[in-house]
Amino acid sequence: MAGYNRTRYVEQLLEKTEDALPSFTVHLHAEYWILNHGSKFLYHNPIASLLDDIRAHRIPVDFLEFFDSARVPFYEGCMIVELLDYRPQRSSEPALKNPSKTRVVLHPSPETLWADICSLNQHTGGKWTDMDALEVESKLLLATSQPLCLDPDPHLTRVVNNVLRVSTPSMPLSLKRKASAMEPEEDGPEKARRERLLGFMAPRDNRAHAPRYYCFLYFSMIFTCSKP
Repeated sequence: MAGYNRTRYVEQLLEKTEDALPSFTVHLHAEYWILNHGSKFLYHNPIASLLDDIRAHRIPVDFLEFFDSARVPFYEGCMIVELLDYRPQRSSEPALKNPSKTRVVLHPSPETLWADICSLNQHTGGKWTDMDALEVESKLLLATSQPLCLDPDPHLTRVVNNVLRVSTPSMPLSLKRKASAMEPEEDGPEKARRERLLGFMAPRDNRAHAPRYYCFLYFSMIFTCSKP
């Protein structure tokens, strides 16, 4: 049962890594945010999808390649993000000199699992067959998934569901105050994320279509050149 209590697991992981460097750091200001020690990003910037992933406590699958090339530290398969919030409680007040600090654990997902399998295949020369990929996936799932109950009990299932519901970490407090600026409240985060990605490459009126690869190139340089 202890394996289903995610909050307890997060607390234990944060306690064990209290003195360790975070995977990366996000500085939150009133009108912009900064990744590590890079430049400023607006909250409506396409790269702000990273904040959506932090709010959902999931590893950003779109940036796994950058994390790998920059050798970003992982802890028990998870990422630890440090949030430094410089925003005051009231807009009329100046920015905080001593920001509030929060650490958030980002967990793997089926998307990151598939991305890891593709990366492993690429590193081994891309010679895997579908069966090879399925075998690797089965071993990864066996090593990382919760124990499988082969004799289910309806009462126990209800208990486990209740434990998962009350123990799943909520949205980081430092990101709640900017939720309305990052995406409309009536839209779910997945919908806003899809619309942002679909519109990222779309040409605008009276403007020639030019892919903005420099955004992701610059994002990669931040992870490669700066330290948390």
